[in-house]
Amino acid sequence: MTLNYFAPDRRYSSDKSAGGPTKEFKAMVKAFHDKGIKVLIDVVYNHTGEGGAWVNGNSSTYNLFSFRGLDNPTYYSLTSDKQLSWDNTGVGGNFNTVNPIAQDVIIDSLDYWIKDLGVDGFRFDLASVLGNTCEHGCFNFSKTASNNAINRIINEFTERPALGGQGTDFIAEAWAIGGNSYQVGNFPAGWSEWNGIYRDTLRKDQNQLGSAAVTPAQLANMFSGSASLFQDDGRKPWNSVNFMVAHDGFTLKDLYSCNQKNNLQPWPFGTSDGGSNNNISWDQGTTNQAQNQRKAARNGFSFLMLSAGTPMITGGDEYLRSIQCNNNPYNLDSIANWLNFSWNSDQRQFNNFAKGMIAFRKNHPSLRPTDFYKSYDTNGNVMEQLRWFKPDGNVADSGYFNDANNHAIAYRIDSSEFGESTAAIYIAYNGWSGKVDFTLPWPGQGKNWYRVTDTSNWNEGNSVKTSANADFIGGEWTNYGLNGQALLVLVAK
Repeated sequence: MTLNYFAPDRRYSSDKSAGGPTKEFKAMVKAFHDKGIKVLIDVVYNHTGEGGAWVNGNSSTYNLFSFRGLDNPTYYSLTSDKQLSWDNTGVGGNFNTVNPIAQDVIIDSLDYWIKDLGVDGFRFDLASVLGNTCEHGCFNFSKTASNNAINRIINEFTERPALGGQGTDFIAEAWAIGGNSYQVGNFPAGWSEWNGIYRDTLRKDQNQLGSAAVTPAQLANMFSGSASLFQDDGRKPWNSVNFMVAHDGFTLKDLYSCNQKNNLQPWPFGTSDGGSNNNISWDQGTTNQAQNQRKAARNGFSFLMLSAGTPMITGGDEYLRSIQCNNNPYNLDSIANWLNFSWNSDQRQFNNFAKGMIAFRKNHPSLRPTDFYKSYDTNGNVMEQLRWFKPDGNVADSGYFNDANNHAIAYRIDSSEFGESTAAIYIAYNGWSGKVDFTLPWPGQGKNWYRVTDTSNWNEGNSVKTSANADFIGGEWTNYGLNGQALLVLVAK
């Protein structure tokens, strides 16, 4: 609850007696832990439930519930004359994360959720506000300032080690509104981040082909863990939380079905206020529209499962949940916004595809490396854990990589380097509207390529194969025609 950082929202509780929601929350955490599932919670330390100015547009009239009535300039960032709120959130005045007393509230709250309620980590809403170094009359994010909240959090708690173990996961939504608040890739060591650049790059490549410039190099950077964002300060691929959609914005289905938001429709799909106008979405045109929408969703889901980093999906995306183009349905406690498990045949097919891709990722450690892919072994010899290819089978050079007119890229991961039984994994993506012929690279001595999946429409409904039952394709120099805006996954064995 943004009104009380120590309280679970009692609307989710069946026991609403005194202490009931807290007891139920602890029981829930234990139940998940008993199944080996971590529990992370969304925390909102950038603003409180008191909100901003609200009466008839009067910028000097505010709610008084707790913090503001106790000590407004201590708990909130204000204008330089301390008469009005400083707002980087769009939902009320910034919490004064620079002030050590206000910081104590954050630190004590985190400590309570970890030690008393047993949670394993946190996703911090609009976390750039936690990096503010200017108390009143300004906003300035700093990665290095020792006195800001993001560094105090890391200094006073133990982050979880890269390979697991005791500690806490800290995940930033690395932006806010205005100033220098867009900080994706710029949080300090110890923090993971929602990778908004991953989301936007892949959305543009899928939905704005021809109008947005996306190079193969940009795609390669996203697929291989976003080293340009995280490697320079010692962070790892898993610090990149990759996502195509989140709870804010369109569902995965609507991302590829809606050209713009439709938040003003009647109940149960509206009415909702707000919501971004810049969704980088597309309804996939008019030819074979419904089928192409499902193909685009298969591609979007596959990107997450095949990219180095931590994949994040939104509940319902595993079966193509739609909210009919409402991109801000936070206020809809309705059948439109609830998870529904009475699926049609298309939803069942997509769910089978999603489960197959999740299983493929789980079975191949080379797709979830704990460090960035290396190019050299311990003797300094070229090892090439990952190599990029043009469709013609030649290694992609800088000229090809940096040309936004090229819309097809492939890569080969040497999965044997990760202890896998398969020699290699080959992934090809054709962003063009028409078919592209890919010439397959070397699969390994005495090996051949086998197809795990092809997201083309002709293959819809067929299962994602395991490495054991994949379809035979051929050896080196085999030509594979990949349909427009489709993705191919092969294994070598």
